[in-house]
Amino acid sequence: MRIESVFRLLVPAFVAILSLGGCAQTGARPEILLHADMVLVNGKVVTVDNGFSIQEAVAIRDGKILAAGTTSNIRSLAGDHTKVVDLQGRTVIPGLIDSHIHFFRAGFTWAREVRLDQAHSVQEILGLIEKRASQAGAGDWILTYGGWHYSQLKEGRAPTRQELDRVAPNNPVLLRILLPNASTHFAVLNSAALKAAGITRDTAAPANGVIEKDAAGEPTGVLRRAAVPLALRKVPRASFEEKVQGLKLVMRDFHAAGLTSVIETVGGGVTDDDYKVLFESWRRNELTMRTALLIYTATAADGQRWIKHLPIGFGDEWLKVSGFGEQLVNAVQDNLASSFPLKPEGLEEYRKFVTEAAKNRWPIQQHTTLGTTAKAYLDIFEEVDRQYPIRDLRWSLAHVETISEADMRRVKRLGMGLTIQSRQVIQSELMKQAWGDTAASAPPLKKMLEIGMAVGAGTDATVVTPYHPFTTLWWMVTGKDWAGRVVRPNERLNREDALRVHTVGSAWFSFDEKIKGSIEPGKLADLVVLSDDYLTVPEDKIREISSVMTIVGGKVVYEKQ
Repeated sequence: MRIESVFRLLVPAFVAILSLGGCAQTGARPEILLHADMVLVNGKVVTVDNGFSIQEAVAIRDGKILAAGTTSNIRSLAGDHTKVVDLQGRTVIPGLIDSHIHFFRAGFTWAREVRLDQAHSVQEILGLIEKRASQAGAGDWILTYGGWHYSQLKEGRAPTRQELDRVAPNNPVLLRILLPNASTHFAVLNSAALKAAGITRDTAAPANGVIEKDAAGEPTGVLRRAAVPLALRKVPRASFEEKVQGLKLVMRDFHAAGLTSVIETVGGGVTDDDYKVLFESWRRNELTMRTALLIYTATAADGQRWIKHLPIGFGDEWLKVSGFGEQLVNAVQDNLASSFPLKPEGLEEYRKFVTEAAKNRWPIQQHTTLGTTAKAYLDIFEEVDRQYPIRDLRWSLAHVETISEADMRRVKRLGMGLTIQSRQVIQSELMKQAWGDTAASAPPLKKMLEIGMAVGAGTDATVVTPYHPFTTLWWMVTGKDWAGRVVRPNERLNREDALRVHTVGSAWFSFDEKIKGSIEPGKLADLVVLSDDYLTVPEDKIREISSVMTIVGGKVVYEKQ
């Protein structure tokens, strides 16, 4: 072994002594063999270790945490070439990990999008559209593909066609809302977008679609349900290179929000060729978001094809193939208003799929909205486990808003986990309509933690929900929707538990809890310096927190200007 490698193994031992206050009886400090690459001092470092300890400073070397401790001890690890960051009292937390998000496909449209995730009013939206229009060329589309709902706005409505015309007269504008229930699909277009889509007073709405018209018979700009694709199909498609560059924009905005890792659940409409965008970014060493990839499938045959040609675990700390999900077999996919029971032929194909996954040691994450479908899946999982044990594969169910306590205990017995998402933030009205009083405990977060199961946090962004992790933390703590109403009063978490779930809890689902999710020596140096102190800011300010500096692998990937 090279001498430098030996030194690198010894340094954490010296660091442990320093963080405990130095070399005991003599007060002498050991000679530092290799200095830190970066130290962050004079702050509040929330380690999220087993004791949830709070330190003042942290040192980084070779992309990993060297030590966390007092400012004086950490400063002693700095050399002439060490980057020193004075936190000036700011709070540092481990990089947040979204355990269920649709990440790379967002890059296909991000360059054209204006995100409305955190908009509070129609006027704020119009300001964002006007700013984009001032930067765009004439005729360039301006889009919002989702992640918002007009119930979050103080006016309780979307902008009108006329308002959009006023701020962007020369650009087609399309603002879409996409929620899990197809009956809620909605878009509002300005006049330029109606013209580009060829929608006039004479255009007939497709079956199950609505083209809203005013008293004079003219389109208002509002499309509903199956009419929305009439406009979407006219939006120019991005080239391969535009998608790669778009992914950089997504990573920039995700880092600004405090994210450093994601579990990529892909989602419908993505082809085999689309995966090349993610792998090309990885090949170019341009990924700054650690990505655990779940392969999306529609049939058991799809699963067999991937098992045959792609080794599980392929990749590295930046991108690795982590299993199947969130959809495995189309025939048994549920949503807010699914009918039950599931069709026998679909369940039989599903049984075949998951049996092969277990046999070949592939993890899975299954989209599961309803308690009834959770029970059906678990019945099959228990059958499969008797033939091919799954208890060390970390299978998981995602969403699980209405899962029962009995089924949560079955999840734990199978060595599985649950990933929960803040979908209620903009879907509270739909959930109340579908589930009644049950929605007040959807999902049952406190009960999950009381049972002692693995729980991860996420968003289901970017189309269905907002992507901001501090929105999720705020929702877990307050139980509020984006309009400020307490819609989940029964299952709120304290701030410490919520942060654990969104960091080391989420890392468990990609077998990474030993290398990330907390600030401890030897773990990956993925850190976020916050705009406000998450632990002490008033509860309703949690959702406004963002990053002022995001570090991934010891490198600054975002810094607020």
